Amino acid sequence: MKWFTSPAPFVVYRTVICLYQICTYATAHSLYGISPKSLIYLTELGYIILTAHSIVSAILCFLDFFGSRCCTKSPEDHPKTAEDHPTFPDEGFSATRSTDAIHQTSQSLTLPWYYKGYWVLYNVAFSTGLYITIAFWALLADDEGAYSILFHAINTVVIVIEVLVTGLPYRLLHLVYPSAFGFAYMLFTVIYWAGGGTDFFDRPWIYPVIDYGGNPALAAGVAAGSVLVAIPLCHVILFGLALAREMLSGLVKGRMRSASISVRMEQHRTEERA
Repeated sequence: MKWFTSPAPFVVYRTVICLYQICTYATAHSLYGISPKSLIYLTELGYIILTAHSIVSAILCFLDFFGSRCCTKSPEDHPKTAEDHPTFPDEGFSATRSTDAIHQTSQSLTLPWYYKGYWVLYNVAFSTGLYITIAFWALLADDEGAYSILFHAINTVVIVIEVLVTGLPYRLLHLVYPSAFGFAYMLFTVIYWAGGGTDFFDRPWIYPVIDYGGNPALAAGVAAGSVLVAIPLCHVILFGLALAREMLSGLVKGRMRSASISVRMEQHRTEERA
């Protein structure tokens, strides 16, 4: 909850994003159809993971928001500072916790397993989603229909909004998670091709740029470049975006703090003159 002053608007935001992802996925497949073979495509898998991220983040946000209200029975039970929170304090799924606590050292954080899992999902969904957008428009785009725009452009708009709005830390070394997912997918494409798998039009590939039989050099280059260069680079781009968010947030809060101090000093002078 990087830019909200109370948790309630963030809960609304999480709900809207979650419903948007579910509705757009369901609507697109009701119009264009769906089959088990759709799952061979990285676009499909990426959008499923992004939708799963929005669902999990909404659930965790709701649990934290309403759970904190139900569990707070007395002033002694209610945490006052960042140090009172032993668990992960990210605004991305904990709208009631202090922003400053995000920057605690890893030794001071005790993450429940489901928050750790969510953090991995976050990294895989966002870095892979950005890669899908760039790779599609750079290598594969042959039309600009509604489906292409939705799954290969608007998905990245959602990702950028998420990175800018929420306060979930983006760690540079976490690029291992999306890279591992990319490696697993490229390994699948090799196994699928070797087993005689075809695309929707019975062609011996999933994507023409990874045609291991027709152009093995290009296919190997694209597969290796995606895992070792493109996906990590997308992670670095989002890391930079998160870093810019933190810098901008700190600048805004610093100016607000300075303005508040100036107002209090002026009030104090006025009281002294009176």
